[in-house]
Amino acid sequence: MATTANPISDNTNPTSDTRLGQFRPLLASLRWRIRLYIWLEGLALAAIWLGVTFWLALAADYLPVIAGASEMPLAARAIVAAVVAAVTLYILWYYIARRAFVPLRDESMAILLERQYAGFQDALVTSVELAGKQGGPQAGKDIPPAEMVERTVKQAAASVGEVRLAKVFNLTPLLLKLLLGTLAIGSIGLLGIISRPTLATAADRLILLGSTDWPRSAILEIVGVELERKAEPGQPPLRPILLPFENGIVKVARGSSVSLKVRALQTPAAKIVPASCTVYYQSVTTGQARGERGNVVMSNFRDTDDHRNFWFDGKPFRSVLSTIVFDVVGYDARLRDLRLEVVDSPAVIETTLDLTYPPYLVDEATSNFLPTKGKAYLPSGTFVPAGTEVTLQMRSSKNLREATITRSDTGERTVIDMTKQKSRERFSFQVPALRESVSLDVLLIDEDNVPSDKPYRVFLTAIEDQAPVVDVRLKGIGTSVTPDVRIPMQGKVTDDYAIERAWIVAQVNDSGDPQQIPAILATGGALDVATDFREQRTAKTPLEIKPGDKLFLAVEAVDRFNLSDAPHTGSGDRWELEVVTPDQLLASLEVRELGMRRRLEQILDEMMQLRDSLLRVKSSLAPSSSVGNLEELRSDDDPEAKPLTAAEIARRQAEVRLLRVQRALQQSQKSVQEVQGVAAGFLDIREELINNRVDTEDRKNRLKDLIADPLNKCAEVMFPELDRRIILLEEKLRDTAQPAGDDVPGATDTAIDQSSATIAELEAVLEKMLDLETYNELLDIVRSLIKDQEELSEKTKQERKRQALEDLK
Repeated sequence: MATTANPISDNTNPTSDTRLGQFRPLLASLRWRIRLYIWLEGLALAAIWLGVTFWLALAADYLPVIAGASEMPLAARAIVAAVVAAVTLYILWYYIARRAFVPLRDESMAILLERQYAGFQDALVTSVELAGKQGGPQAGKDIPPAEMVERTVKQAAASVGEVRLAKVFNLTPLLLKLLLGTLAIGSIGLLGIISRPTLATAADRLILLGSTDWPRSAILEIVGVELERKAEPGQPPLRPILLPFENGIVKVARGSSVSLKVRALQTPAAKIVPASCTVYYQSVTTGQARGERGNVVMSNFRDTDDHRNFWFDGKPFRSVLSTIVFDVVGYDARLRDLRLEVVDSPAVIETTLDLTYPPYLVDEATSNFLPTKGKAYLPSGTFVPAGTEVTLQMRSSKNLREATITRSDTGERTVIDMTKQKSRERFSFQVPALRESVSLDVLLIDEDNVPSDKPYRVFLTAIEDQAPVVDVRLKGIGTSVTPDVRIPMQGKVTDDYAIERAWIVAQVNDSGDPQQIPAILATGGALDVATDFREQRTAKTPLEIKPGDKLFLAVEAVDRFNLSDAPHTGSGDRWELEVVTPDQLLASLEVRELGMRRRLEQILDEMMQLRDSLLRVKSSLAPSSSVGNLEELRSDDDPEAKPLTAAEIARRQAEVRLLRVQRALQQSQKSVQEVQGVAAGFLDIREELINNRVDTEDRKNRLKDLIADPLNKCAEVMFPELDRRIILLEEKLRDTAQPAGDDVPGATDTAIDQSSATIAELEAVLEKMLDLETYNELLDIVRSLIKDQEELSEKTKQERKRQALEDLK
């Protein structure tokens, strides 16, 4: 071993160097060996510490992964790395820096050798000390004689050859430390040889504090959550929407029910496919406050070629009301820090309509159906005329990412990208030329990718243009008419929007061509026209009629609808009239008069029965009838029943009186309607006589002044008074359990008197009708005489022609 001068020795005197020169290599070698021992021991301890802490940290970081837990978080790894670095620095300072750089003097080295080798007998220490005194600052002080010094130096030099420096050191602890340090560092190297990726991952995570995860035997992937959507009542169920996680976060509407979707890879890279997954969750109530926590098992799965798909839709993912933070663990794979955030769902809060009506509706003169903006949409039903162009203006409760509008009839979908709109809350949708009712489903997705809880439904009802409604009747015309008839028509022609024109369709016989006669409509579609067929005959039109023909009449109208090939046409009743001679018409009207007279006779019979019923009520009020016949009032159902008491008989008599009065009131109300019907019938006959031009002043006056007007007056005056008196009588009978005094009998008398007066009025009218019947019979006799005269005249003409022909022979 080469020797070098000690750079930190204080013995620099040439004399001392000469004496110490034979000892300097030995002392320098010892000094170098000491420092090497210090370095090796310190480095060995540092290696041991680093190796042990590496494996401990590796176990703490990786063993939880094998158990299905997570690796140490970054903060924990940073703390471990800081502790390891701090202890390593302490070891290097305490075992190396603090010791290796301390000055090692020759005297100290000599003392160390003297302790191990007794043969020096202090000669080596003495020689080194004397050399130091001679060359140092204490030169000349207390120095023994030169002979003694020489002898001491020689004695020390004689023993130097026996020195073995290895004996000075205890190498066993150092070798043990070096062995342990080598094993610690070697084990790390061996790990790198066996599994380089494992060592690289460990170095990245534990030393560089990287985010590389440990490789798993199982591989999980988060697919997303499947959002259930509610359908309207009576509508088919809606398909769920799959919402993916973005940066471990997915947002859903408050109260939504979702199904968590996870899949495990079934590939060569995934050594194990878990049979189930576990969800560890904790709810976040307000802000970051933690709420309920727990775990659930995802055991539902379905295998594909390369995946095993797991799903779970139970608690806590059912009707979610608060944010949920959760991890998903499958064997040793873990999906960490997933977050299901709950937000308010977007909703349509305002809908208005911009309407552009079709041309057939627009009337600028009256300002009807001009373009309209901002009309309120009514969810209960918005009705729009067919052909209207509708633009929906909607406003949502939140800023939107997109809005999807689906037509339920065609399934056509329109997606509106709200990121390109000026307003993220407002959007519009146009329905061109609405020809039929349409239902629109509006699904909103807000900026957080949260869809609306259920589609907002817009239902637009297209009001189809209807054909005009013709409600017209013939006035004063029966089923038979004369050739000179004048046919009045009254009624109303209406349309849902506007009438273009109206006309009368007239046709003579089935073989005749229909003819159109213009009809002018008054305000509101009122129609009051009359067609004079005598004028038609005078004008020689195709509508000339004669006895024996059949006349067909109808009123038609057309509207302004122009969205199809032809407008809508409406038609009223089609009347079929028989053309007869005046005499035939009069004969048929006389038969109708006879029928109404018989009807009036029947009314008189019923009124007399009414009066008789009131008379029986009066008779029951007499004192002699208060007890009555007990046997007549016995119960027929029970022959053995006990006889009725006087109180029971009185009560039953009162009930019978009340029932008779009520029946009398019903008969009166029935009779007044029938009397009005008879009066109207006579007025109709009068109208027919006038319209068919077979009337006379005497006949018209008799029908109106002597029959119809008295009947109407009786219905308007006599019958209401009779009803009033009968009602008064009924009230008195109800208020009095046992009639007593003059109030009830008096009310009965007034009702009987009014019924008699009414009957008298009707009988007077009946007499006039009998006179009219006698008059009609006289007319029949005259018509019969005229007919006989015409037949005799015709026979006379024929006889004269026959005689003339015989004279020519």
